[in-house]
Amino acid sequence: MKFAFFDTKPYDRESFERCLESEKNLEFKFYETKLNEDTVTLASGCDGVCVFVNDTVNKEVIDKLCDMGVKLIALRCAGYNKVDVKYA
Repeated sequence: MKFAFFDTKPYDRESFERCLESEKNLEFKFYETKLNEDTVTLASGCDGVCVFVNDTVNKEVIDKLCDMGVKLIALRCAGYNKVDVKYA
């Protein structure tokens, strides 16, 4: 499975790359840029995305993710005010 991480900090990359040591069927792509309507295509070919508090997960982004076959949107934060939960 392939996952795209957005708004990635060095500590995120370090933590999640440890998972790759034991899980050989995972592939991670890390992006410093935030997820939004302009960057959503970076998730092309991925099974899921992992977003942070300032990423935009609105109707347009959700639709594009679905169109690309992305099946999972995971949050690595407590805040979700930029996620259209009702639409998702």
